[in-house]
Amino acid sequence: MLLDPVSQLVMGLIGGKTRGDISTSVFRALKGRFRDWESLRDAPVQEIRHLIAPVTFAEVKARRLKSALQMVTASQGALTLDLLKPMSVSASLNWLEKLPGVGRKTAATVLNFSTLRKPALVIDTHHLRVARRLGLIRQRAGTVEAFEQLSPLLPQQWGAPNVDSHHQLIKRHGQRQCPTRWPTCHGCCLADLCDTYRATRRV
Repeated sequence: MLLDPVSQLVMGLIGGKTRGDISTSVFRALKGRFRDWESLRDAPVQEIRHLIAPVTFAEVKARRLKSALQMVTASQGALTLDLLKPMSVSASLNWLEKLPGVGRKTAATVLNFSTLRKPALVIDTHHLRVARRLGLIRQRAGTVEAFEQLSPLLPQQWGAPNVDSHHQLIKRHGQRQCPTRWPTCHGCCLADLCDTYRATRRV
């Protein structure tokens, strides 16, 4: 089930550099504690920090989460991201990235994973690693650079579900076939396209 955009923003802000099962558990704890996100927005920072303690950098994330929800409210007169519905992906990303703690990955998840369902490519650490090893981006390319270089390579006819499926498949490939240490190049379906594999074979 897709989350509404504000819920996905909350999920994205607490989830950075945290295992998915932990961030999901913390998200559910927040949903159970607060009747709505306005109540979370108005809660003391220390209460928020206590509730999200299992995630990494909880102190920083608590402040950013509260500030981001406050900024959305101040901008829109209510805690809503409905303004993003008619906006292009590029304009939506630019708007979201002005919020505290929102980088390209979090902004893209709000657009692609939520009910907004915009075709924004989510670049996580696995996607970065696979794309670097394939030679599609520079070895030192960050999330924004990777997004700008990889997005145009996607088929133009793809909608948000296709882009989401692509993200999930590359993430799974990075976790199972192409991890940080000891990638399993033998039998990899991308070996013939991989710069790193070809370079290894020449050694």
